[in-house]
Amino acid sequence: MSTITLTQTPAPVTVRKPLIGRVSALNESIIIGVLLTGISYLVGIGFGWLSAAALNWLEVFAVFTSYSSTWLCVKEKRINYPIGAVSSAAYAVLFLQSGLLSSAVLNAYLVPTLIYGWLRWRKDSNTRPVTRVSLKMIPVYALIAGLGYAGAALLSQHSGGAMAWTDSVILAGTILAQFLLDNKKLENWIIWAVVNVFAIYTYATTGLPLVAFQYVFFLANTVYGYIEWNRSRNNG
Repeated sequence: MSTITLTQTPAPVTVRKPLIGRVSALNESIIIGVLLTGISYLVGIGFGWLSAAALNWLEVFAVFTSYSSTWLCVKEKRINYPIGAVSSAAYAVLFLQSGLLSSAVLNAYLVPTLIYGWLRWRKDSNTRPVTRVSLKMIPVYALIAGLGYAGAALLSQHSGGAMAWTDSVILAGTILAQFLLDNKKLENWIIWAVVNVFAIYTYATTGLPLVAFQYVFFLANTVYGYIEWNRSRNNG
């Protein structure tokens, strides 16, 4: 009589990803937004910049959505654009209330122009690769920044806007940086770093210390963004 040997096939082992690996980029951005907004306001209250009883909820919303969209941008997720548009609209109103006309105009301008970036990035599954700025295009970008600064400075001075020249640098630099970002040029992070330095000074001296503190995070994020995008470019 032959003997039949039964071999038991082991059940497949399911390997669970770490929690951070299972959280979507959007959920990550919400967590990051809530965390950094909370830190920002705790610092603001601690330094006496604002009181818990007199919070500007428009500012809270603008701060939260800007943190969220910035994180998604670093992670090359296209959804950063609609969230960024909502954040820009909120900031436009906030800056207008504070007399920062150029910054208000800039954020109002960004709301519809973010559509350009949305189209340029394409779907996440077929996203535009990260590249560097070609040398022949540098004069063109410099001209764009110069014209943006001149127009913003004239607008601010004519309307009596606060901190006209630094506010105008922020406007011109942001237009340039956003255009580079929309085309996924690595150098956008360098321009953003310069813009953030001017923003920290401008907003800290025009009654928006919380927004200024937020730009400290944005300045640090330019380093992280550059590293992440450079890695993406090298792996592309």
